[in-house]
Amino acid sequence: MGGTSAERAISLSTGRQILAALDPAKYDAMALDAATLSGQTPELPPSTPISALRSAAVTATDSLGCDLVPADFGRMARPGEGRPDVVIIALHGRGGEDGTIQGALDLLGIPYTGSGVLASALAMDKAMTNAFLRGQGIPVPQDIAVRKSAPVGAAALRERVESTFGWPAVVKPNAQGSTIGCSIVRDAERLAAAVEDAFRYDDTVLVEQFVPGVEITAGVLGNDRPEPLPLVEIDVKGGFYDYEAKYAPGGSAHIIPARISDEAAARAREYAVACHLLLGCRGMSRTDMMVAGDQPIVLEINTIPGMTPTSLLPDAAKAAGIGFAELLDRLIGYALEGRPAARD
Repeated sequence: MGGTSAERAISLSTGRQILAALDPAKYDAMALDAATLSGQTPELPPSTPISALRSAAVTATDSLGCDLVPADFGRMARPGEGRPDVVIIALHGRGGEDGTIQGALDLLGIPYTGSGVLASALAMDKAMTNAFLRGQGIPVPQDIAVRKSAPVGAAALRERVESTFGWPAVVKPNAQGSTIGCSIVRDAERLAAAVEDAFRYDDTVLVEQFVPGVEITAGVLGNDRPEPLPLVEIDVKGGFYDYEAKYAPGGSAHIIPARISDEAAARAREYAVACHLLLGCRGMSRTDMMVAGDQPIVLEINTIPGMTPTSLLPDAAKAAGIGFAELLDRLIGYALEGRPAARD
């Protein structure tokens, strides 16, 4: 948990909820702060209210009263008490959701929850995911990638947006989560400022077609034979599912089942399972979509969905009769399925 990404605060909330729910009769759990692996300072989260959690993470004891231990790969690699049987990855953003921590654990031979290196890296890169899914016949928004290393003039970018899909448009960092740095641009005059803001979080920015409709998410559990969870409709108070709407109490409502047609629901479940399998996801995934009429459009795929009190995957699992403790049991089981056991 923790780490150094801009989603550190959300990771801490996820980690705390997981620690509180793990059955102590089954598990001897330890909280590891991944920020100590790199020695870097966490990126600034985008809002002050939640940013207070950053300082709490580096104290000796967290709010649950359990030790927050510096992550030490050297200790984890050695046989003995410091080597875990399985790691629950409760990290979000860079260093946790992009395949890097997964690769390190693979080298150590330690099983972990969630997807492996390739699926994690691909899902984190929104432009690559769109290109891949588009080639596989999965509907995704049209998009234009803008890179710092190859700057595009403001006028040229406006013309390209207008000729490709028009206004409004969505501007977001290419490899970031929790809607950090994301904005809806409703006219050409605001495009340059939105792109500049998104560049604060990534060297590649995606300008994407805005898809109106009903916003839903489709959770999936499993490895080779994944099963979809009930579809969740996201009813946002302010009309845009941004950082505060996701994590602030009362910012949004989760409606289960989603209020869409049977045809749209069947397609959404089909797309979610197909995305899980096409990317090679393991354990869990959550595919976010907009439903325009009866047609779902895939926005992105999350390989490590949040597990905070306001998160979507636990709500969907609960609607399927899977409590949070059982959900964690399943994820741990999926992590150990088909993988080498930890060495003694």
